[in-house]
Amino acid sequence: MMSVPKRNRFLLAAGLSVFVLAVVSAGGQTAKPAAANADAPAIQLQTYIASDQSASAGVPAGWKMTRGDQTVIKMSGPEGETVSLGNTVVARNAPFQLGEHSAGGIDMSMPYSATLAQKFSMIFEQSAAAAGKTVPQITVDSTTALQLPASIGECGRIVADVTGQNGATKVLAVFCSLPVDSGGTYKNIMLLAQAFVATAAQVAPTAQAIFQSYRIPTAWLEKKLAPFTAPPPAAVTAAPTAAAAAAINRSTLAGLAGADNSASCFDLSVLRETPTYELPRSCGGTKPD
Repeated sequence: MMSVPKRNRFLLAAGLSVFVLAVVSAGGQTAKPAAANADAPAIQLQTYIASDQSASAGVPAGWKMTRGDQTVIKMSGPEGETVSLGNTVVARNAPFQLGEHSAGGIDMSMPYSATLAQKFSMIFEQSAAAAGKTVPQITVDSTTALQLPASIGECGRIVADVTGQNGATKVLAVFCSLPVDSGGTYKNIMLLAQAFVATAAQVAPTAQAIFQSYRIPTAWLEKKLAPFTAPPPAAVTAAPTAAAAAAINRSTLAGLAGADNSASCFDLSVLRETPTYELPRSCGGTKPD
């Protein structure tokens, strides 16, 4: 059993729910609890490990697991709240087409030049349309950028109001849009919590604790961050010289090191919510590597 400290519940202006809590803070850092709440009871989570060992996360008492494989973990709470971790949406870099039926592992068309907020809304709309549901009304209340190297892509925390056929909900997401690959496709990875407006304030600390408990082993994370379309193989016309072989070896090692660094930075910034001042420079932070 592991425990995660409760976060401070602070009021937000303009009707924005306290559902966002500590995850939406200046500079991508997690807000610290107020002194008055320093002795607040911890949120108890039972560690769940996916059946294929691809990910793990903490599950609160009374919640039910609905999926656990391929780095994706989904669970639901007693009041209809849901948390979904590690979903990957593969998009074709093309104009958005609501309700399209893609194939070959591609989920939808979506312009890469769109903002994170626009991509978030398009993914929500396409997901509903693909499931035969009413397309929801989405209002993105805030987007807070996460500090990451450009080679990984663009990541941020998003807070939104979503009204669909099941009613009005508050949504908190950690959303990353990876670079476009050689095939004109790109991955979008999301951690998402959703709750009805009436219960959002009560669900918020639990959702935050679950987010912070999510872990992916390095080998699985590197695979998750890899391009959807593999780079084309280099043409081989003759046996390489010793110098060429050495260059190929250096390039291969550099590629492996780059993949390892991307996985490390993603884990530190997106999954562990490490403050910028504690991130190494190779991950876009200020701390020496």
